[in-house]
Amino acid sequence: MVNILIPTDFSQASFRLAEQTVKTLDKEVNIILFHIYDMPNGISDLIRKDPPYAQMMNDSFRQNCKYLKYKYPDLIKKICFKYLTGNTQAVFNNFTEANEIDMIVCPDNYVFTKNHKTSINPVPFFKKVKYRC
Repeated sequence: MVNILIPTDFSQASFRLAEQTVKTLDKEVNIILFHIYDMPNGISDLIRKDPPYAQMMNDSFRQNCKYLKYKYPDLIKKICFKYLTGNTQAVFNNFTEANEIDMIVCPDNYVFTKNHKTSINPVPFFKKVKYRC
């Protein structure tokens, strides 16, 4: 079983990247669609009603997850979304260790799309870890 971290901006491109990865590896995987948010700036950010990803986790996103799982039932054991709140390499490294990440998929042509005011580009974090694909 391989735990794969794939950046997501909640668009179709993320799902195409996940599907391409599954087809290329051709072995059982857990897919973790991943987004990074900066630390809250003040008390108003801490007491906000909804998390920053709430609007992005819509029916389309959920349906895309279900579709991939349905299309590759023998290859995808689990597909989920996880986020990180933090802006240091150490926090990111702890996240990858805690989630037992085996591989990070981030092609050289990956384009970060900021979809929330606190979204952070994950590429600099990815470049400093040993298991980048």
